[in-house]
Amino acid sequence: MKMPASINLFVLLSSLLLLSGCQEAEETAATARPLAVSTQALEPSPGFELIHTYAGRVEAAQNSALGFETRGKLKTIAVDSGDYVKAGQQLAWLDTQLLDTEVQRLKAQQQETQARLRLARTSLERLGALEQRGYASTQNRDELEAEVDALKAAMAVISSNLARNRLQQEKAVLIAPFDARVGQRLADEGMVLSAGQPVLQLLSESGTEFTIGLPPEQATRLQTGQTYTLEAGKRTLSVDLIQVGAELAPMSRTLQARFRPTEPLNLPQGTLVRLQLPEYRPESGYWVPISALTDSVRGLWQVYVVSDSNQVEARDVRILHSTEESAYISGALGQGEQLLNRGLHRVVPGQAVEALQEVAAGGAQQ
Repeated sequence: MKMPASINLFVLLSSLLLLSGCQEAEETAATARPLAVSTQALEPSPGFELIHTYAGRVEAAQNSALGFETRGKLKTIAVDSGDYVKAGQQLAWLDTQLLDTEVQRLKAQQQETQARLRLARTSLERLGALEQRGYASTQNRDELEAEVDALKAAMAVISSNLARNRLQQEKAVLIAPFDARVGQRLADEGMVLSAGQPVLQLLSESGTEFTIGLPPEQATRLQTGQTYTLEAGKRTLSVDLIQVGAELAPMSRTLQARFRPTEPLNLPQGTLVRLQLPEYRPESGYWVPISALTDSVRGLWQVYVVSDSNQVEARDVRILHSTEESAYISGALGQGEQLLNRGLHRVVPGQAVEALQEVAAGGAQQ
């Protein structure tokens, strides 16, 4: 027997109402359950340490631009860039043809003067014999004696010119003043050089120095003779402070600090190095993960904490220092408060949550 259509409709509507009520009950129960969040207890710190990094470069202890003391045409250069040289080694020569010609002229002039001097002395001796017989006057003696003195003076001038020429011949050879490596060749053969014009740049091999520009407030903290650590690429170097300059560099406004390695190094001239200097700042605050920070209004920052009533509260903070993974902050925070350390996008202030504490925040500076 078929049931009336009205009864079937009633059964269908009752079933739908029952299912809808169960779904609403489940949603209400889910909404009432607090969201689990990751937290950590805040631990205050009396201060934090900053690491200042300053760049410098490797320099030779002696860096000389060698040149000739006299002008002339460059004849020969025996070394080139990168060559090693020893102290006293001859490196380059000037053309000495003019000096050689002058030597010949001075020697001929010297021979002529010597001959005239011998003649004057012989005449003076003969005049003495004639004076004894009364055949010579005093004026003749005075004239011969003056001529002998003039010729002696001329001989002294010639000797001085010859000595000057020999010195110029010596100065026409460029000699290495110390053991070094040729950094640059600054002139070519055939060039006419002025006095003092650089020909070769020599970098000493006896020692390496590091020059680093530091702000005056940091430079005054350094102590001469104390050992510091530098980084050159992937190498860590121990160095001693030689001294800090007394004059500010005009462009960088820094003082130049010079360091000497504690052991021999083989680093090319100009290699970049880094000096790290720690500085302690006595400012109270808290170390927190970077993931615990969120933007606030007017360029400020906020963190979220879980209150005693298990609700999210927003606190404005100020970042005093930060690293890649953590930040040192100050603000209206208290010791032991539960800080949301990640997942801030999942909650809003005032929301009820369940705090799941992981690790304690503290002075674990990265």
